[in-house]
Amino acid sequence: MGGDERVDLVDEGDSVVGTSTLGECVKRGLLHRAVAVVVSRSDGKILLQQRSRGDLWQPGMWTLSCTGHVREGETYGEAAVRELAEELGLHSSVLGLGKYLLPPMREGGLVEREWVSLFAASSDAPTRIDPVELESVREFDGPGLNAMMDSGELTQDGVLLLRKYLRLRPGRG
Repeated sequence: MGGDERVDLVDEGDSVVGTSTLGECVKRGLLHRAVAVVVSRSDGKILLQQRSRGDLWQPGMWTLSCTGHVREGETYGEAAVRELAEELGLHSSVLGLGKYLLPPMREGGLVEREWVSLFAASSDAPTRIDPVELESVREFDGPGLNAMMDSGELTQDGVLLLRKYLRLRPGRG
């Protein structure tokens, strides 16, 4: 989590009301924007990432394939494509599935308050992870995803958004 990264501050309706650093946002619980991308493989498996053990926010926890903050002046879609390339080394189009005002998440005196736009991407390309941001990436099938959601190893927002993705995912029969 880049504390000096500039992000747009938004209101409950997701209208921009100012800017701040990401560090100030989580210290003061300021509402800002984020993206989450779920990457599926052609065999139906889903990629999940393990957050860096050195991260200030939920170190070592598992979360969706790719997550990140929307920078000042950036759109949700631009942020999703950028984060996918930065974190996983994947260059793929993304499909928007919905936007959600998540409940405040608290940890160690920090508070994440976010509008999160959820995206789907499909790629069989090998990942090339950013070792500063991630520990690892693994593929999970349906039973494995359910086990992760029940394990306590997946971030709270990861569980919420993964459940939404599983209901909305493209190509679902």
